[in-house]
Amino acid sequence: MKNLLYFEECETKLSHALLNRTDINLIIIRTTKNMKFFSKEYLEKTKNCNCYIIDYYNELPQEVEKFKKWLKNKNIKLDYFLNDSEYYLEFSNNFARQIGLNALSEKQVKLVRDKVIMKQEFIINGIKTTNFRAIQNKKELIDYWIENERCPIVIKPRSEMNSKGVYKIESFDDIDKIPYEIVPNKYMAEIFCYGHEWSIESLVQNGKVLDSYLSYLPNASIWASIENKLHAHISCINQPDYFEMKPKDYIQKIVDAFGLLNGAMTIEIFVMENGKMIAGELGWRLPGGMACENHSMSYGFDIWNALIDIAVGKIPNLKYYKNKKYIGNIKLANLEGIVQYVTPIEELLNYAGVIDGQVFAKIGQYQTKRRVGSDSSGWIQVEGTSINDILQKMQIIHNNYKIIIDNDSNKVRRLKR
Repeated sequence: MKNLLYFEECETKLSHALLNRTDINLIIIRTTKNMKFFSKEYLEKTKNCNCYIIDYYNELPQEVEKFKKWLKNKNIKLDYFLNDSEYYLEFSNNFARQIGLNALSEKQVKLVRDKVIMKQEFIINGIKTTNFRAIQNKKELIDYWIENERCPIVIKPRSEMNSKGVYKIESFDDIDKIPYEIVPNKYMAEIFCYGHEWSIESLVQNGKVLDSYLSYLPNASIWASIENKLHAHISCINQPDYFEMKPKDYIQKIVDAFGLLNGAMTIEIFVMENGKMIAGELGWRLPGGMACENHSMSYGFDIWNALIDIAVGKIPNLKYYKNKKYIGNIKLANLEGIVQYVTPIEELLNYAGVIDGQVFAKIGQYQTKRRVGSDSSGWIQVEGTSINDILQKMQIIHNNYKIIIDNDSNKVRRLKR
């Protein structure tokens, strides 16, 4: 039986799929930095697995040698490597490469993590993206904005995820309000794109795109999250006719350009009214949020086990429902403060088309609102007969969902003690 080394950032559905496989021996690596994200229950469940903890703060070559000795003592010869963590992508692939496993090269790591290098590669290979520039300081940001006739631009970290640190610039005041110092080689700016945001999730094996799955977003994730607009992803089982390319062909062009072989890709794209597709940023991983669940339920396949099959060189089972379904999820609006009232999950589950859901906000607890694309106070999954049908159902839920908070400073201080 072959041995698969899995870098585990936290407990996920992919983790559980791996634990249930009987055709591979699973070896799990974690780090001292991410151990805090595992529950006691999950650590207890996996205590009899081959688990190894890397000292994240030690020199990597030393940790590689320690791990090799551990493997030798256990008489384990590794065959495959799987990482689905974007945060630890560079660390985990560098580690895997140094122990002789097939992993992303140093160049590929930069291509899929550094947005400036990524977008430069798009341009070299004829893949349209927004006008952009690496920004080294505040003056360069101002110059870029003025050069572009003071039209809206966006500043963002080059290697962050989940839209963290993304700010829209429309005035000098917006520039002054950026809450971080712009330092060399860490930030970029780009023209604000008015195309409609979609996302494409894909599975890739031996450099070939096996299939791509399109998600419709009623509003761009980061702005929907910040402004508490309808924030949703809907699995679009029929590609719109006005797209200039089929999603699968579009992703194949990127895979070829980046030399990617085995894994999953998620990418945001902006589609203009004339069907032109503008590349945003990609992640070499499964999508976050509920997109995996949406696609799996829409098409009728197990996306997590498909990724595992790809990792171990098996042909994944991509047999779909004859009659695919429209499935989507709405992220419930969020506010920061002590929760006084929140619509009960029992009430939300009674709305038309609702399949499942969860409310995170608890009455009496302090709820944090994060300035990221995934921020929410819960989620609801909805089924419908079309994208418009699901959107109508989601809008009703969005309009009727209530979260009431108290921001009395004295109460907040007492609760946070």
